[in-house]
Amino acid sequence: MSAKDNRFVNAIKRIKSWTLNNKKIATILYSMVAICLIGVIVLTVVLKNVSKTKQKVYREEAAVFGELTVGVSVDGSIDVGTTTQTLDIDISEYTGGNTSFGGDGAGGMDMMKMFQGSDSSSDSDDERVLEVEEVYVSVGQQISEGDKIARLDSDSVTSIRSKLVEDAASAKNTYDQTVAEKSTTDLSADNDYSINSMYGTYVQSEYDASVQKLQTAVDDAAESLEEANETLTEYQETLSKDQEQLPKLQELVKNAEYSVSNIDRETQLYGWLDAENYREEAQDLLDSCEDEIEELQDKITEQETKITELTIELGEAKKSYELGVIDAKATYDTHTLYYDNSQEILDVTKLQSSLMVEMAEDDLNEANDKLAEFDTYIVDNEIISGHNGVISEVDISAGDELYSDSNILVINDYDEVTVTVDVEEDDIASAQLGAEAIVNIDAFPDTVFEATVTDIGDANYDSSTGITSYEVTVTLTGDLSELYTGMTANVTFITADTKEVIYIPNRAVTRQDGVSTVKVKDTNGKVKTVEVVTGFSDGTNVEVKSGISEGDIVIIESSVN
Repeated sequence: MSAKDNRFVNAIKRIKSWTLNNKKIATILYSMVAICLIGVIVLTVVLKNVSKTKQKVYREEAAVFGELTVGVSVDGSIDVGTTTQTLDIDISEYTGGNTSFGGDGAGGMDMMKMFQGSDSSSDSDDERVLEVEEVYVSVGQQISEGDKIARLDSDSVTSIRSKLVEDAASAKNTYDQTVAEKSTTDLSADNDYSINSMYGTYVQSEYDASVQKLQTAVDDAAESLEEANETLTEYQETLSKDQEQLPKLQELVKNAEYSVSNIDRETQLYGWLDAENYREEAQDLLDSCEDEIEELQDKITEQETKITELTIELGEAKKSYELGVIDAKATYDTHTLYYDNSQEILDVTKLQSSLMVEMAEDDLNEANDKLAEFDTYIVDNEIISGHNGVISEVDISAGDELYSDSNILVINDYDEVTVTVDVEEDDIASAQLGAEAIVNIDAFPDTVFEATVTDIGDANYDSSTGITSYEVTVTLTGDLSELYTGMTANVTFITADTKEVIYIPNRAVTRQDGVSTVKVKDTNGKVKTVEVVTGFSDGTNVEVKSGISEGDIVIIESSVN
């Protein structure tokens, strides 16, 4: 026998011994124990019988033909909104930097250069992470604002805080530099103002001189071209005269040669000499004319080339004139603008320098705020809940690295419980923004939920049916804590009209997978399930378009104890 069995036997012996020595007290105690055992047995039997009394209860309702307030009923499903808690602190690196002011010294033509920012921080965002050491919460847990969510690794917290302190110091240095540079910028702006103010005294004469210079270039080019054309004309006229004279001279030489050939040199020497002299003179004239013609033709070719070049030069001069006038006008307008707005330019430039100081100050405040926010959000290396609700998702676990805006957990938000349904174009008038609606949920057949239209989407056209519909979202009100995403719901948009239709209670209709059915009792007392097509509803009763007739008995099923 084991030691445990020995202890049990010894305990029994001690009880028997005590009972023999204290019979009266033992009798009372044993009676009380017996009474308790009987009570437990009776209670068990009663509860068992009570549980057996829970049964299905059926109520009969007749399909009625009468007036029913028109409402458009559409099936949908519950969507419980959620709130995501993130690492709602900014631990990113400081991105401020050196700022520079200044103009180009051209009398205000470039009032101020763009301010350049350079990253003054040596670390990257990838290095700025917080490590999760332990998570305290789980899915399905009720959480309140201020509850602890997770504990962070102390080394990562210390590292990030040190970098935020460095950021604040860097922002302070940038702010001090910006304040110092503002005075230099303002002095330069005053000098530019003086230059801009002088434009009014010479801007017109500057413009006139520029235009006149361009016009002179055009006139000179035109004059050169005109002279070249005149010279060409002279060459052409001389050439024409020479070409007219050439046949005559050729005939003259021919005649002179004929005379020389017909005089006997030996007998008529003097006559022959005269004829030969005449022939030589005629030949000289012909040679001279031919040489001049050739020379003129060369000159005409050269002159035509020159005219082509001068024509191009004139075109370029005219083009330069047109562009130059535009440039001169632009300069004129710019100088006039700076003259007319010299005070405004001064004011804007100084305003910009002041703005840069404000931006640097904002950066400084932001860096200080990030440090203060970090110290407020993370207390004793722990993350605190900022919301109330039921946790539907935990996005962190031990060992995870967190960045700015990293998701931590998701909480059901019962202030945003909605149903989105497709409403056909013909019925959209009853579902305008702000319109009231009634929502029936299959899981809660005895409860009618009130809702309001809060969003209407764009039109969607179904080419297969030719129907245009809109996605309409209603937001429920009231006690919604027992609702869950995905619950089947029926939304009814109420209108002001009434119609005579066949209708039955909403609770008699079972909706599943887009099919509506009711249980109907026939004349023989048998109950059968019938598929029906429903129409509008007033939130309590629903129109039946087909499937049953007036007077048919429908069965409403419910469970009771």
